[in-house]
Amino acid sequence: MAGYENTSGLNVNNHYGARSTGGTQGVERTSGAGNEATINFDGDALDFFVEVPAGAVVTEVVDDFATGAIATAVVGAVNIAAADGAAANYVAVPLGGTLTVTGPTAGSVIVKYLNVA
Repeated sequence: MAGYENTSGLNVNNHYGARSTGGTQGVERTSGAGNEATINFDGDALDFFVEVPAGAVVTEVVDDFATGAIATAVVGAVNIAAADGAAANYVAVPLGGTLTVTGPTAGSVIVKYLNVA
């Protein structure tokens, strides 16, 4: 739990715990087997490759925050564009690979997957 501590006796507070930096990109660890990878299309950023592990199951590709349509959404050679959150449309990624999303010109795309291997 984030909080402040004043143990020096000098009226100086130290902040402990998680700090929000904003503009994060890459894999965000969540509870259990669920993970999210965020691809940010805003500004000039260094190329940052997100590796989805072998045996993962992509559950949803969220493009609500992106400007422009997704042209390509793949993990390795597996097309994951059909993953829409419905269990019937989950996409298995047996070999894993690099997550690649192209098309949007701004905003971000979130790829949700289960690391079940």
